[in-house]
Amino acid sequence: MTGRRFTFLTLLVLVGACGDSNQSPSGAGDLLVAYSGTGEAGAILLTISGGPVESVAATGGQQVSSTSPYANTTKVIVLGDLGNGDLLRMRVPDISQVTQYTVRADQVADKTSFALLDPTRHTFSVHK
Repeated sequence: MTGRRFTFLTLLVLVGACGDSNQSPSGAGDLLVAYSGTGEAGAILLTISGGPVESVAATGGQQVSSTSPYANTTKVIVLGDLGNGDLLRMRVPDISQVTQYTVRADQVADKTSFALLDPTRHTFSVHK
């Protein structure tokens, strides 16, 4: 009887460990960073937090430079036409961790005068 109980319990544990079929597949891939702003920005310095970022590229014709000075933190500067919508494509080691990533504007410069603008008026979201 003890042998059957062990087998049944082992089976329950294994079935429970299979996971939820509604979870997104994990693995390396690209996540998109969508931008929403006032239309006056020509340059943005931003911080991506929440996990490792392997690379960052523009989805349009913007110039992009990035560095990861600390674990799970990537600094990015974006120059050029900063219209609303998908702005960046970032390569991450596990796309199932999409909800862990956050993006914030640190500094924003006007595209004409280069004057600093209020960064809180420029927001980002990360999605697949």
